[in-house]
Formats: sequence, structure tokens, C-alpha cells
Amino acid sequence: MFRLELEGPVARVVIDRGEKRNAIPIGQWSALEKTVNEAAASDARLVIITSADPMSFCAGADLSEMPGLIDDVKKRHIFRGAMTSALARIRAVNKPTLAIVEGGCFGAGVSLAMACDMRIAGPKSTYAITPARFGISYPQPDLARLAELVGPGQAARLLFTATFIDAEEAHRIGLVEMVCGQAATGCDIIDSIAGNAPYSLYALKATLAGRFGVDKRFDDAFASADFQEGWKAFRSGRKPDFAG
Repeated sequence: MFRLELEGPVARVVIDRGEKRNAIPIGQWSALEKTVNEAAASDARLVIITSADPMSFCAGADLSEMPGLIDDVKKRHIFRGAMTSALARIRAVNKPTLAIVEGGCFGAGVSLAMACDMRIAGPKSTYAITPARFGISYPQPDLARLAELVGPGQAARLLFTATFIDAEEAHRIGLVEMVCGQAATGCDIIDSIAGNAPYSLYALKATLAGRFGVDKRFDDAFASADFQEGWKAFRSGRKPDFAG
């Protein structure tokens, strides 16, 4: 249900299970992680997570499998571990990551979007985090990310009420960074990021994440081919052409 599409500087991880609103079965979280690994290893400068179905970004975990967790303790551990590992891998990608959210984004689908650096919403997208409706909970890393994005009060409101919100409300509280025109898929931000220096994107992502060696990355940038191209372009008044 996941495929990788490479187009120049952009790698798209496409969710394609529209008949089930892109709900993710337990066995597919590892497939998501594998696809993200392939995107991260590519020459792309930007990794996008998007959907083949404009009506659904991701409905979350596949609820049809949840009854099987009632008596199967091992399967519960497998589910939590696979989901947590896939989302952690997205957060660890050393390139900018962007969730393009069209249609419904619910439950673990919100976690999937939150694992990215940025979330760009289509105007008709909707959001809800609904474990309280099913008598279950939510992984701690995902709740921490939610509180980081929207604040603890808004996180509590979304979790305790399990309410649905639209794109404008999601933007107002900080769950998404932008609401884009008629559709998020053609948003200019994609081209803006993909056209920038690969070295800078890599170094800035590492610095934002507080990873080891960021001081050296800052120093080394001045010796990079990207800096030479950027400086020449600035001096000549042209747009830089970063080869990657």
C-alpha cells in the first residue's frame, strides 16, 4: 500500500489503499518504514508523504484488526513496536519531510503527519484523534509531538473530546503549517524547498534536531560546492542551480 515515486529532487511516499481510506494494517507499518528508508537513501532533497486518494490522507490504524488484540498480548507489542519504529524513522530522516494532507486525517494518520517536519493542508482536509471513542490510548511519543505542536491545552481538547476539526482550525492551533489554495498537492512550498542547496537542507535539518556535529557542519558549509554556487549566483543576480 506504499510506493516510492522519485521525480528529480522530490521523493514521494504515496499511501495507496483508498478502498480502506488508507487505514494501515499492522503488517504494513514495516513496509512504510522500508519505503521511507528508500526515500531517505535516494538523491532527493525533499521527502513527501502523500496519498493517492484525494478523499483520504490516512484513516489511521486499520480498526478491523483491533479485536484481534483483545487476547493476543504478543500482537499488541508487535503493533506498537512496528508503528513506533516507522514513525521514529520518519522523524530521523536527514532531509526535509513534508506531509501533504488531503481529505481525512485521523488517529494514527495524524501521528504520521506529525512525524514530518511540516504539514501542508488541503482546504477540505479534516482531522481527529479518537482513541477516547474506542477505549484505547495513544503512544507517548505521538502525544508529546502533539503537545509540542499545538500546546498542552489544545492537545487535551483534541484528545479528551475526540472532536473533528477542519483545515482552518488545524492551522489556527498549529497542527498544520499552511492551508494551500484549492489543493495542497501543487503548493509552491514544494518547489521552494526542492530548489534550495542540498548541503544547507541537510545541515539545517540536523541543527534543528540538535544532532551531533552541527558546529562542524556550519564550518564545513563554507567549503562546499553549494556555497560556491550560491555565492556566484548572488553576485551575478541569477537563481542558483544546485546540482545536488
